[in-house]
Amino acid sequence: MNISIKLINNGGEYIANCPELDINCYGSNENEAVRRLKDVINFYINSAKELGIDINPLKDMSIEGNEKIFIVDPALSGAGLVN
Repeated sequence: MNISIKLINNGGEYIANCPELDINCYGSNENEAVRRLKDVINFYINSAKELGIDINPLKDMSIEGNEKIFIVDPALSGAGLVN
């Protein structure tokens, strides 16, 4: 599974959007918005596993609207979690 995150500057706050999972998180800065979104994605993945739902392993994640590109930690990719 590949995930993209789109960062949107909404005046005094940032919105991190993951269109593949239809998830949005807000933060007072870019890092906070992305951190919150990663927490929700990890919750999503863990919840699916607890329910016995098979999901494709998370292979990489890119962030648009920011010069940073995050790649999933290979140690976590087997677990499907975002670092």
